Amino acid sequence: MNRRSVAAFLGVVLWSCVGGVSAAGTPPVLSPASAREPSFLTAILRHSTRGSRDLLGLPVDPTLPEREITRLADRLRPEVVGATDGDHVVGAFRRVLLVEERFTYDKSSADPGNYLLESVLVRRKGNCLGLSLLYLALADRLGIPFRGVYVPSHCFVRYEGNGVRVNVEFAEGGASWSDDRYRQEFRLPPARPYLQSLSQTEMLGVFLKTLGAGYSRKGREEEALRLYDQAGRLYPGSPDVHYNAGVSLQKLGRLDEAAAKYRRALDLDPEMAAARDNLSILLAGEGRYDEAIEEARRAVELEPWNAASRGNLAAAYCGCGRLDEGIREYRKAVEIDPGSRRLRSGLEHAYFSRGSHREALP
Repeated sequence: MNRRSVAAFLGVVLWSCVGGVSAAGTPPVLSPASAREPSFLTAILRHSTRGSRDLLGLPVDPTLPEREITRLADRLRPEVVGATDGDHVVGAFRRVLLVEERFTYDKSSADPGNYLLESVLVRRKGNCLGLSLLYLALADRLGIPFRGVYVPSHCFVRYEGNGVRVNVEFAEGGASWSDDRYRQEFRLPPARPYLQSLSQTEMLGVFLKTLGAGYSRKGREEEALRLYDQAGRLYPGSPDVHYNAGVSLQKLGRLDEAAAKYRRALDLDPEMAAARDNLSILLAGEGRYDEAIEEARRAVELEPWNAASRGNLAAAYCGCGRLDEGIREYRKAVEIDPGSRRLRSGLEHAYFSRGSHREALP
C-alpha cells in the first residue's frame, strides 16, 4: 500500500497536552521569600507577564500582583504565622481566599487567564494550576509549608508540616482529598510518577510546561519548545514535558525528534497512553506497522474507553492491509463515539478497501 493510501487511514491523532511530576523528599518548612532571591512569586510573574501579553493581548500593571499578594498575605498572616495546627492553617487559607475573597475554580485549561497569575488575581478565578500558584505564592511569602502536587492533567496543593499532611482540592471548593481518592479518580497505580510533593523549582517547571501548551495552541511551536526546554531543565523527571515537546515537534514535521521525545516520556511513565498513541502514528507513517500496532495496542489496553486510540489502532491495521482487524477496531471505536465523523469515515474507507461497498454505505 503506498503512502497516500496509508495516509487515508491515519486520521485520528491525539493532541492532548498534559503536565508532569517527579519524586521529591520530605519537605522542610519553607522560609519566607525575603530570605532568598529570586522568590517563587518573582519567577512565576516574570513568565506570566510575558504570557499575558502574548496569549491574552492584555497590558500588565507590574505593580498589581505585588500589591495583591501583599494585601492577601497581610490578611492571612495573623491567623497562620506561628500556627502549629495544620488543619487550622488549611482552613484559614480556604476561608480567606475561597470564601471571603471569592476566588473560584474554573476547570478550563485552554484559557490562559485561568493560570496566568495576574489574571487570576484580577478575575478572582483560576483553574487548578492558577489557584495552586496563588496558594504557593502566599505560602512562600508567609513561610507556610504548602507544596504543589501533580497528577495527569491536574494539580493541587498539599500542606505538610508538624506531622500533618492535608491535600487541598480546588475542584471541590478546597476540600481535602486523600491520596487514595486521587489514585482512583485519575487511575494511578503506585508505580506511576505522580502524587509526589514537588519543590518550588519543579512547580515552576509545571507552570512553564502549561504555558508552553498555551503557545502551542496559538500555533507558536518554536516558542512552546523553548518553554518546554526550560521546564525540562527545572523538572527533568516530568514525562509530560517530553510528551508536550513531542506534540510540537510532530506539528512542525520534525518527526524523528518527536518520536525521541515520546520515547523519553515513556521511559519515565510507561503507562502514558497518549505518548504510545502518537508514537504509533509516527511509526505507521514510516511503514513500521508491527511496531505501530504494538504501541497502539498498548495504548488501547491502558485506555480501553478512548475511541481515538482505537481509531489509531484500526488505522494502523488498515494501513498494512489487515482490513478485517482494522474494521473490527473501527466498529468498536464507533460504538464508543458514534458521533465521530473521522471514525465513521475511517470505517467506511476500510469497507471500500475490502470491497464491501454495501456495508460502507451510511
